[in-house]
Amino acid sequence: MPDVQLLSPKQHAFSIQLDLQKIQPYCGTPIAAVYADSLLRTLRTIRDQFPFEPLTEILMAFYDAIAFENRWIDYQANQYQGVRDLLTTLVDSPLSNEDVEQAILKLEDLGFDTLPFCVKFNSSIELGSDED
Repeated sequence: MPDVQLLSPKQHAFSIQLDLQKIQPYCGTPIAAVYADSLLRTLRTIRDQFPFEPLTEILMAFYDAIAFENRWIDYQANQYQGVRDLLTTLVDSPLSNEDVEQAILKLEDLGFDTLPFCVKFNSSIELGSDED
């Protein structure tokens, strides 16, 4: 029985770049769902196979931005191209914590909400009491 060979993070990154390129002409159309699905699946595969890679942290921030409430449909071609360009610069570089932070900020600059899971509090509710 042949051995199963896992793809490297770099090979997965190339797959992501291809999906980012393919989704661009179809932004806002039903066909974009095909490429978004492929993109999301590849991002989850990277998370599962390489959870401790610095590149994975960046890609998970991107995943959160596009997966939450299917927001992938809200983004434009130029934004996906920006992610593709960013990924091109990161894929062959050893990444420090600062590089990861800067890359996530770049995603934010491109308009991706990398922290879509906010908690809103009702302002009339007090979070603690001095009466205890």
